[in-house]
Parts: sequence; structure tokens; C-alpha cells
Amino acid sequence: MKNKFIQILTLSLLMVFQVAIAQQTVTGSVSDEEGNLLPGATVVVKGTSSAVTSDFDGNFSVKATTGDILVISFVGFESQEFPVSGSIINAILASSNKLDEVVVTAYGVNRAKNEITYQTERIGGESVSSNSFTSATSALAGKVAGMQINIQSNGVNPSSKIILRGFRSISGGNEALIVIDGAIASKGAFDDLNPIDIESLNVLKGATAAALYGSNASNGAVIVTTKQGNNKSKFTIGASSTFTLEQIAYTPEFQTEYGTGWDGHYDPIENTNWGPRFDGVLRRVGPLFPVGTVLPEGTFATTPYGEPYQVLPYAPVQDHIKDFFETGESLQNTVYFRGGDSTSNIYLSLGNQQTKGIILKDTYNRSTIKLNASKQLGDVKIGINSNLLMDKTSEVGNSIGDQNREFYWFVVNTPANIPLKNYKNWKTDIYASPDGYFNAFYQNPYWAIDTNRSNSKSDRANGNAYIEWEAADWIKLKGQVHYNKFSSFSKNWRAEQDYDPVTQPYHSFVSSFVTDSEQQFMVYGYDFFADIKLDITEDFSMKALVGASSSVYTYRNSSLTAVNLSIPDFYDISNGTGELQGTVDEQTKNTYGYFTDLNIGYQDMLYLNLAGRYDYTSVLPSDENGYFYPSVGLSFILADKNGNSLIPSLESNIINYAKFTVSNSIVYNDSVGIFSINERFFQSSAYPYGSINGFYLGGTAASSDIKKEKLASTEFGLNLGLFDNRITLDASYYITKTSDLLTYVTSSPSSGSSSLLTNVGDLESTGLELTVNAGILESPNFAWDLNVNYSTSETTVEKLAGDTKNVQVSGPVYAVLGEAYPQLRTTSYERDPQGRVIINPNTGNPVIGELKNQGRALPKHIVGLTNVFRFKEFSLSTTLDYRTGHVYYSELADRMEFTGSSVESASSNRQDFVFPNSVVETAPGVYSPNTNIPITDGKMGYWQNHHNEIKENYVRDASAIKVREISFRYDLSKKYLSELGLSKLSLGIVGRNLITWLPEENRFSDPEFNNATTNGVGVGGYQQSPPTRNYGFSINVEF
Repeated sequence: MKNKFIQILTLSLLMVFQVAIAQQTVTGSVSDEEGNLLPGATVVVKGTSSAVTSDFDGNFSVKATTGDILVISFVGFESQEFPVSGSIINAILASSNKLDEVVVTAYGVNRAKNEITYQTERIGGESVSSNSFTSATSALAGKVAGMQINIQSNGVNPSSKIILRGFRSISGGNEALIVIDGAIASKGAFDDLNPIDIESLNVLKGATAAALYGSNASNGAVIVTTKQGNNKSKFTIGASSTFTLEQIAYTPEFQTEYGTGWDGHYDPIENTNWGPRFDGVLRRVGPLFPVGTVLPEGTFATTPYGEPYQVLPYAPVQDHIKDFFETGESLQNTVYFRGGDSTSNIYLSLGNQQTKGIILKDTYNRSTIKLNASKQLGDVKIGINSNLLMDKTSEVGNSIGDQNREFYWFVVNTPANIPLKNYKNWKTDIYASPDGYFNAFYQNPYWAIDTNRSNSKSDRANGNAYIEWEAADWIKLKGQVHYNKFSSFSKNWRAEQDYDPVTQPYHSFVSSFVTDSEQQFMVYGYDFFADIKLDITEDFSMKALVGASSSVYTYRNSSLTAVNLSIPDFYDISNGTGELQGTVDEQTKNTYGYFTDLNIGYQDMLYLNLAGRYDYTSVLPSDENGYFYPSVGLSFILADKNGNSLIPSLESNIINYAKFTVSNSIVYNDSVGIFSINERFFQSSAYPYGSINGFYLGGTAASSDIKKEKLASTEFGLNLGLFDNRITLDASYYITKTSDLLTYVTSSPSSGSSSLLTNVGDLESTGLELTVNAGILESPNFAWDLNVNYSTSETTVEKLAGDTKNVQVSGPVYAVLGEAYPQLRTTSYERDPQGRVIINPNTGNPVIGELKNQGRALPKHIVGLTNVFRFKEFSLSTTLDYRTGHVYYSELADRMEFTGSSVESASSNRQDFVFPNSVVETAPGVYSPNTNIPITDGKMGYWQNHHNEIKENYVRDASAIKVREISFRYDLSKKYLSELGLSKLSLGIVGRNLITWLPEENRFSDPEFNNATTNGVGVGGYQQSPPTRNYGFSINVEF
């Protein structure tokens, strides 16, 4: 018995010892595919309650037995299982599908998409950098539902706007807020980023999504995350180079039947096209030169008195405007470094861009430095995200000649029979010289290029420095200081030009001037917040963000102008004669606020979000300078094959994921300008007079009971994953009501002011957005991904103060009661009840009617389509968008009517004609068809003095289809990369804006271009050069 007991004891001890040996400590790390360590990843021994989380360095330690399975998961990544066969497991997790991705929200805080109670869209940095864009903004066009990218112009450094969900304010800003690496920045800072430095962009569309940023984000926000270093031991060095060519895509369509002249008669010195019909005969062009003037052989004839003059065939010159423009070039080079270790990482890039524009001698040079770095010191992490830009711009000026016109005006005012490119050498060619140029009223644009310049240089530094402390596993504290500093200096000058009264009797003396301008602005401040994550019970979780922020905005602008310079070609303020002319303006704005964001989850299938912010601002009256922004949202996970769901019966082979959201928020907009509520005094132009100074009271005043604009927004959203997320659908419907709209109105003359800032009414915006992503085909060697997005929106003026029916915003842009905003209003044709044009029976000319609503100035429908095809190492991507349901006012078409360039002016052979579908009022309210009363002076006067006064003629359909980009790329396979000692080699070719389809009635310009930088959209085509297309190639290599 004793021996048996000893045997049993021995066997038991052996079993315990064996288990003790099998039960071992497994250690390891969790990282993503880029090598970045993932703190907070969950490590579970499958089938047991044993679980741990990775520490701040991504490391973990867990007890497990050989043969056990470790399930490792992290938000935004695919869960993976690892069998235990040793004591070390280093897990690399792959990013999960789109529906489980991490969303970068307010202040750079990451949240799982399940938890988000509003609609967002994410764009990977690859979409921005791989297609060789020089500006990140232009890369967004056509890729986000509800986002409208308006390229304002196409100069060497083009400007643009980002509009989300239309306009919400009449006078306030309507652009989206830009946040870079968790700190509020500016649109300029975004444009100045080197696209290759961008990791991702998250678009928070509605006011609810960005309520924590306060009034800055009342129009939504674009959250930009730039690249960081990684925790790999390997250091990555890369280089990227892109070369693109830029060419004119199309020019305005002008008539080519009639040439130089006036009122049907040929005039050799005219810039207008009111001459006789082209006949191909050699005719005099330009002035008569004095007898004895030597002209190039074979280019001239002489009068009977021996006066020589230039001769040209009186025939249209094909592409005479298009050929004036050069082929632009842009070269962008970037070198970058990326690396780190277990406790630190760094990303550094150095970029340079050199651009030559489509206008001769226009250039733009830009250098950028990007530095992101962080260091982990135990539970504390410190870091910096910074970007530095230095650029120089040289462009032709826009105060040209004795009429101080914009440059493009001189190009388009070239008659159809003049080969403009032949007048390039104005210093040596007598025909191109100021005294010999054919045009007696406008100068040679080549002369303008050399004698009118606007040169500038600027510097921008923006970024943030931060410190994070993981005080406990449930709370992280973060403080950051942020800054965005911009300064620029520009010199705008014009050379003096006197004219020979014999050859140029109609030109006036062009005085010289130089203007030195400087502009500085800085936004700086701090943010401090606590990021809290708690599991309250087994079913309930809580995530909270609690903090405070403060920012200071300072602005200064000044200029000095000296005129009638003493020494030619010496453009310095000291060279002027007479008194200097100067302006200066300085402004400061302070804001600070407190915010909280609380997200409560139930079983990972139901989430409640409560957020609020209280702000104070220095630009409003003291009793109205504080306001509270509340928001509430719900997220319902209706179906989720990979998790909990409220309605499991929805799950099927078709539907694997379904989420419904609803949210509501109230945001205030302190859109009044600095000092707008204060009376301001200005120095009179006659002062100082000796030792006496004089000031006058400005013409604007503010209402005594002025209120801030209020935006109440409600959004309903639906997210679906179909066929194992091969197809995803994101849909949203929103309603936004803006009340107490702020704008300037004409004040009573007795008030002593010309305009009054006051609250005028309400707007209501509604819209629908749809985004479909589909993996159409997927195989080891071939894949086809498709993105389709659609949005429609309507903003209506619901209320205006008192009896006001409309408010003028800018030019022909109005806010009209009961109509879509912004609305174009112009003079119109007077029509009978059947829509026929009423004419004056005495002249046959149409009766000019009152201002009439012509249509909305923002698109009603926007469709974007992106295709990506991949075959082995090759990829092809295309993006196009379609905008329709809106109109624009072609100011160029209006201005060129006077010159006889319009196609319409030649439509009746320059003869009198009976206006189509016109009627005569034979008795009050009684109309008869007009069959025999022609218009008066169809040769020229009708078009200049009557047709040109009916501005309805220049409101055009703004619909457009654009092929925004086509790119083709080859990535060298890993097999050959290893042989070459490389980690990446990509070669690509790209084309942008290659094709544009416009309605037949729009022959003048891109309706996307805009004269105004404010809310006066829908007016363009006069101050900008023609649209362009780009072609280029790129190479990207990494070691």
C-alpha cells in the first residue's frame, strides 16, 4: 500500500512538473504592417478568460501552454490567431476592412467607425501622393460625396476652395476647417503641404462632426494626418520626382467672320471686330510710320505720300489666342527619411518645386521641410509635427497700361486677323514696340509681361508640439501648443511709358509706380484634454474627451506706393516723387473654450454620443460673446457578422454589416469681422497737412442688438457592408437651418452711414449623399475597385427681415427670399405670359426688363467616379466628376460683346433682323407675334448698346464633366527589388483635366473659375487665363 501511495505521489508530482513546464510565459510585440507598435492591443488565450493588453511600447506577456491559440486584436485591424509553439510571438496585424477602420476625429483622437454617430469619409495618402499632384486640394476633386473643390484660377500658384454641403452663411465663411495633425491650421497651410507627406485625410462633413472645434468648424472639417516615423529598426530613405507639362485646354470661342474695324468699316488701329467680313486681301495694320522709317522687307506697303505701314492678310488666324500661351513646366523633387526604434520615431522630408507658367516669365519656386518626431519616456510621450515653407512667385501685374486693366484683357482683345505671337519681341521689332503696335487702345501683352510685374516671397511655419502621459490604462492626458505663422513681402511695379503722338495719338502717358506690401498673420494657442476609456460593466463602455483650448489670431497688412519714379528700372520706394501713399491695418482676435465629448457603448452595438463646447470670442459684444455648442448622436449596429448586432436576422450572405446613425447639433458662427461692431476712423486723403492730421468716420455701422449666427443641423446616416464588404454603401441625409444671418445692408441716409451690419434672416439646407465602394473583381493577378459618389443639396432663403425680398451679396449674386442660395439676378427680357419676348414697336429692340432670378450658382447635383485597375505590378486609376443644376455669369462674354467678338454678334450677318419668338403689345395685356419689325442697327449699335444691357444673355449653364485625373503606374516586384537592394520602385505617368465637356452655350471659360474669393460665386471668366490640362511622369524609389 505504501509503495502504491509512493507511486501515485510520484506520478502526480511528475504530472504537475510537466504542466509547470508546459505552462510558460509567452512574450512578444504587436505592430502594424508598417512596423508601428500598437499599444492597447488585446491578447486572449482562446477558450479561456486569460487576457492581457499590450503596453505603451506594444509589448505583451501572457501565460500559455504549448498548443494554445493566442487571439490578438486591435481596433481598425484584422484579428489574428497565433499557435503557441515557443516563448516569443511577434504579431503583425493587417488593416481591417473599411467598415472597421479608425476615424481620426476632433483633436486627432482615434475612434472606431462603429462608435461614430455621424458620416465621415477617409482618403488614403496614396490617392494624394501617388498621382503626382503638386497641391493636395486638387487631389480631392471628385472623390468625396458632398465636397466641392473649386479651383479659382490656374496661375503658377493656383488658389482653390473646399466647400462641404454648400453654403450656410451669406457673409460668413463657408469653407471647411483644416486641421493638420490635431491642430487647427488654415487652407493656406494645407495648400503648402507637400502631398507626399500626407498619410490620410478624414472628412468630417457636418457641423455635428466638428462641433468640438466650435464656430471654426461650422462648415465641416478636413482632418489631415501627415506621415510619422515607424518603430522598425530599418531606416527608410526615399526619393520622389515628378515632372509635368501644362498646356491650354481650350480658349473662348469667338466669331471668325469679321475683323478689325468699327461700325462695319475697316479701321487698321482698332482692337474691336466690327469691321467688314474677311476677304483675305492684304490690308494695313497699325499706325502710319514717318517717311523714311525702315521696316522689315516684305511686310509693308506705303501711302502715296511715302508713309510706310505694316500689311497682313485680312483673314482669321487660327488659334491666335491659344498660341500666345506657353507650355508650362513643373518639376517637384522630394527626399524623405523614415525610421525609429522601440521608443522613438522620426519622419523628415525635404521638397522643392520649380514651376514655369503658361504666361511667359511667370514662375513659382517652393521649398518645404517636414519634420515629425516623437519619443517615448516610460508612460510619457513627447513629440513635434512641423512644416516649413519658403516660396517665391513672379507674375505679370494686373494694373496694366493707361486703363489699369487685368492682363488677360489685353490678350482676348486681339482681333481675329492678328497673329499675336508675332509681336513677342517688342524691344527689337518695330511692329511690336509701344509706338508701332497695331492697337491704338490696348497695349501689347508681351510688353506688359516685361514692364508690369508682381513679385512676392513668403514663409510659413505651422505645426504643434505635444506631450502625452498615460496616467493609467484608462486615461491619457495630452497638452499641445500649436502655431501657424505666415509672412509675405511683395513688390508690384510698373514701368513708365510715353508714346509718340504721331503713331499713337490715342494712348495716354503710362505713369510708373512701385508698391511694397507686407502681410503677416499668426494663429497660436494651446489645447489640453484628457482621453478616457473605461469598461463600466461587461456590457457598457465609455470613452470621453474633456479639455480646453485657446487661440489668438493676429493680422497685419501694410503697403507703401511711390509714383512717377525718377530713375528708370529702379523699383524702390525711395525713387518716387511726391508724397508716398500708404495703408496699414492690424487686427487681433482671441477665443477660448471648454469642451467635452462623451461616448457610451452598449455591447459594441449601440452608442450614444454627447458633446458640448462653450466658447468666448473677442469680436462680439460683451453680453453676446459666449455661446454653447451642444450635440447628440446615436449609432445603431443593426447587423455585424464579426460582432454584436441589434437585429441579427438582418445578417445574410448579402448583408454582413449595417449601421444607422442619427445626430443633431447646434453651432454658432461668429462670422463678423474684427472691429465690425465698432465705429472706425480713417485718415482723410488730404492729410496730414503739415502738422495737422484729419480723420473721418467710416461708412459702416453695426446694429445695437446684433446676434451671432446659429446653425442647427440634423443628420441621418446609413452604412452597409455587402457580400463580405466587397461592396460598401454610405448614405446620409441632412437638414441645416441657419438663423440670424449676418450681412451688410444699405442703411438709411439719416443714419450717417452707408451700410449696416445686422441680422437679416434664415437659411435652410437639405441634402442627400451616397458613396459606393466596390471590389468588382479580385484575383491574384487582377483587381478592379470602383468608387461612385453622388450628392444633391438645396439651400433656400427662408426668411429676410421686414419687407426685404432680396439681399445683394456681390455683383449679380443675391440672397432671394424663397429661392435657392446663392442666386444670380440680372436684367432680363420682358416677356408675355407665354414667355415670348416683348419688343419696342418703334425700334424692334427687346424691352429691357427688371432684375430677374436666373438660377442657383452652386451645383444641385455632383457625381464622382473613380476606377482603379490593377494587373500584377501595373495599376491604372481614373477620376472624373459631373456637376450640374446651376448657372454662372460669364463676365468675359459680357465684356467681349462690346468688341464684336461674340458668335451671336455675327449670327445675322451684321444685318437688322426680326427678333425670334417676339411679340408686340397691341393693347394692354394683348400681344401679337412680331413678324416684320426688325431690331435697330444690327451692324454694331444693337449689340453694343442694347443686347449688352440685357445681362440675362450672359448667364450660362455651368454644367461640366471633367476627367480630373488618369494615372498609370508600375511597381517593381519584390523579386527584383531585393536583387537591386531596394524596398520600392514606382514609375508613373499622369494626366489631369485632360477632357472637359461643357454645354454648347458655354463657349467662354471654366465655370469653376471665380472672380471672387468671397461668397460671390458664379461669376468668372474675365480675370483668369484659360483652363489648362497637365501631363507628366514620376518616379519614386525607396531604400
